[in-house]
Amino acid sequence: MLTLVDGGKESTKIVDIYSNVNKKKRRPVATVYFTHDAQSVEKQNVAAAAGVLALHKKGLKKINKISESEFAEITGLLDDEEEPEGTLRSAYWNIKPIFERALRREMYIADNPDIRFELNFPRDKREWPGTFTLIANSGAGKTYFLVEMIVRYFKSTPPHQRRSVIWISPEWEIDKSLEKLKARKWAFNVIGIDIGPLALKKSGMDAASYYQKKIAEVIETHGENALIVMDDFPDGARQLYPYLLNEYNTMLRTARHRGTGVFSLQHTYAGNRNTVQALQSNKYVIFFPSTQQNRCIMFMRDHLMMQIPEAREIVLRFAQLDRYMIIQLHSPVCIFNSKYLLLL
Repeated sequence: MLTLVDGGKESTKIVDIYSNVNKKKRRPVATVYFTHDAQSVEKQNVAAAAGVLALHKKGLKKINKISESEFAEITGLLDDEEEPEGTLRSAYWNIKPIFERALRREMYIADNPDIRFELNFPRDKREWPGTFTLIANSGAGKTYFLVEMIVRYFKSTPPHQRRSVIWISPEWEIDKSLEKLKARKWAFNVIGIDIGPLALKKSGMDAASYYQKKIAEVIETHGENALIVMDDFPDGARQLYPYLLNEYNTMLRTARHRGTGVFSLQHTYAGNRNTVQALQSNKYVIFFPSTQQNRCIMFMRDHLMMQIPEAREIVLRFAQLDRYMIIQLHSPVCIFNSKYLLLL
């Protein structure tokens, strides 16, 4: 069950809710938790039926053959815990269990422009930041999404407590999406490593030496409690690829013990060797459904065991609300963006 009440060891944090009114305030106004304690009255969510059922309204009206005014009357009765008389009784009893299920397993806040769900890195270095894979076509926004997360983290954390960011990319020198990370005020915190063919050639080193000096030694020295980003590493210098793939897969299995988060930017989840370990280790997989709806649907079929019609409906729902959708693969399994959270 979803709840806004922290039940300690009996609840698991999912995501924080932030204010849109004062975006400079970096403290959440609330936090969404998951709990197995569905019987506790104190932990149960309370929300207006019209808002809870907003995403389902069109289908519920069609199935139950009711008008807008009749739907409004039924949602008002649900809020007042009253039963209708006459012709609306059948529709009311069809809609009530859907409302109760949605109240436990969904949170829809698009009807409130003052708040948003937002995924952020923990400020406490002792808390593991997780592992992500961001999957999208070029230009869909995956680099922007991760850079914004890192900048938010820097702004909300005192300089002496910040994690190091190691960004490994074949386009470190030319990718304009990375300009924010290259700002002078973050120079102490960000290490950029170019793995492009030209960088390797200019170094005058062979691939093994370049990997050891420019990558392995940097990760060994600065990788404790760090945020390590593997940005399109299959597109780097071909001679470096075997070393990078081995480093990535090893970090996915062991970096957690160093308190380190590992993040990969990929074009497809069906990347064979580039993604097979990631999909077993990731805490989050982040899609951008407005540009790759079919890939999202296939992923949900293959990895969440959903039927295609159900997956398609969910993907279309998320695509209408925001540019991205975050799939949390660690328990509790759920999907969310800035306006909607669905517990699977």
